Amino acid sequence: MSSSTWWASALSEAVNGEKPLPVVYDGEELVLFRNTKGQALALEDRCPHRRVPLALGCVVGDAVQCGYHGWIFDGTTGACTAIPNLHADERVPPRYAARAYPVAEQNGFVHVWLGDGEPSDSLPAASYQPRGREFTGSAVVSLQHDEYLAVMLDGPECLIDFEGVKITDFFLGDPIRRESHLVLDRGAVWATQLLPANFVVDYPLILRTSVPLVGGDIRVDLLTAEERPICSVFVASGANRRRTTSLCWRGFMHDHDVEGAPLRWRAMRAARRPPITVFSEIDGAQIAALLVAPSRDLTVLRQQSLIPATAAV
Repeated sequence: MSSSTWWASALSEAVNGEKPLPVVYDGEELVLFRNTKGQALALEDRCPHRRVPLALGCVVGDAVQCGYHGWIFDGTTGACTAIPNLHADERVPPRYAARAYPVAEQNGFVHVWLGDGEPSDSLPAASYQPRGREFTGSAVVSLQHDEYLAVMLDGPECLIDFEGVKITDFFLGDPIRRESHLVLDRGAVWATQLLPANFVVDYPLILRTSVPLVGGDIRVDLLTAEERPICSVFVASGANRRRTTSLCWRGFMHDHDVEGAPLRWRAMRAARRPPITVFSEIDGAQIAALLVAPSRDLTVLRQQSLIPATAAV
């Protein structure tokens, strides 16, 4: 676990009161489900009896029941409330409990607080304010989480695609730290543009990537040259098992027309096709060919953020 923070761990619609949902974020194996009031809950995805994943069980009222021996765990406290083979006069030992995690929900994401201390009031998805129809998805990709964040700065075209748009490697300035994120603008062009990107002087589009120093909340915006938003996507990422990365995302197209947009873009918009693709399969050769550039700043800033305040004086 890297630090104590909120992690956007699942799409709200993926969590229900019928089937437990297993997810792994920041290396923590979690099981998510909803109680009878519709509240999202999170427990460690491990039965303390035989270490079987609780996600293999089922939701029973406000609790989850292990699919192996039927032990039942309260979704709010994690306490074991019933063991089927106990006699009526036997009490469940209090040591039989699954760890429970604080949960908060906002803007279509279920957040789980991982780590110690009291949860903060600020949720990663607070900055994502969708308007209109959304496009969503989730995946586990074969790339270590730190590398995923670095590639989002060095070569976002390896990880994400906007319909009818070419993302260039021309940086429109240096990376800028904005609070807890490193933000970088690069030029982009319509795919129908005849000149190669390296001959373009005035880029009609801007791709803005915002990558966190701590946590996994990634924001990607496609803008006009006047910085008017076209598409926005929020990608919740986190370390999964075996050096892979968990992803879930929500994105939307802003509701205004884009001057100079080609026919292909307008047809896609009229057909209400998803304008955004977050890749679930990543080309390793393409990743290996990337030059390490703005991600160097991310590495330095992340290292600085881990220095205790007393040591920095």
